[in-house]
Amino acid sequence: MPMGEDVVPHDVFASTDYQEWRDAMSQLYLPTLDSAADEPFRAEVNGFLLGSGTLGRCASVQQAFSRSRTQIGRDGVDNYMIQIFLKGRCHARTACGDVILDAGDICIFDNAEPLDTVNEDFDLMALAVPRDRLAPLLHEPDGLHYRRVRRDTPLARLFRTHVLDVYRMAPAIRAEDGPQVFSALVHFLAAVINNGRELSDEQTSLLQQSVLQEVRRHIDANLESESLTVEDIAARLGISRTKLYRHFEPHGGVAAFVRERRLAAAYHKLTDPYALPFNNNAIAASVGFQSESAFIRAFRRRYDMTPGEARRQRHVASMSAASGAPTRYTWPAWFAGV
Repeated sequence: MPMGEDVVPHDVFASTDYQEWRDAMSQLYLPTLDSAADEPFRAEVNGFLLGSGTLGRCASVQQAFSRSRTQIGRDGVDNYMIQIFLKGRCHARTACGDVILDAGDICIFDNAEPLDTVNEDFDLMALAVPRDRLAPLLHEPDGLHYRRVRRDTPLARLFRTHVLDVYRMAPAIRAEDGPQVFSALVHFLAAVINNGRELSDEQTSLLQQSVLQEVRRHIDANLESESLTVEDIAARLGISRTKLYRHFEPHGGVAAFVRERRLAAAYHKLTDPYALPFNNNAIAASVGFQSESAFIRAFRRRYDMTPGEARRQRHVASMSAASGAPTRYTWPAWFAGV
């Protein structure tokens, strides 16, 4: 068996201290215990870094988990969290109603979307996958948040068994083999999500996805431009408007996606303790809003706070950074993809 630095990085967490768990987990999700619960708290995590992705096992008592638009705007995490509950269920509260994710189901969470769930006492497998590793392999890469593949489907059963096998072998996987093991997991996962249909030709799929990623990069690089319209994007990148509309339909359309990116960029400028302290008008102009009043209204609708209230979080973040008290565990950063 390979030893020491020859194997993939490994981190372990085991605690009965809820605050320690909350501090570590809140890098990605904010956990909340039921104040009426009388069961002693416990939490365990065993994680492995496999190249650009992370595989781990997590067990704890019943609790809620949330991820707000404020946190999404602040941390910029852009990956999928795949969970397989070995014990317990997940109750997800969505805009379309509650969703129950049963033990054995393949559950998919998009960390670029808000999260509101309650886990029963649970023991689960977790696989964190960067968006740019999984999305190019999928027929429909958008709209995956809260998606589940039922446990009784043949591919789900096979994938669940494979994940557990990889986890059991992980302590002996050589570091140089970690990326290949992770790539195989991602390709298997893509087949499960695609419902067993044959994957598209790899080169064609990657080309299509690279074009769409270029659209997103173009939007982010030109947020201050007033001409960031469907017509302008299509003309500059040589893409049909129909394809643009189809790709951004899960986001409410191109204009809605552009507005979301503008507001997220503004939130980051307002709260980053290391950014220059521009006033509202300057920030509004830097992300493409034509007036300060329109910016303030849109910002308040999205984040339920004014830009001034968000700016005050800069001081809290600055104090936190100055305190020099990061978590001593590396697994939360692995799962967050940072």
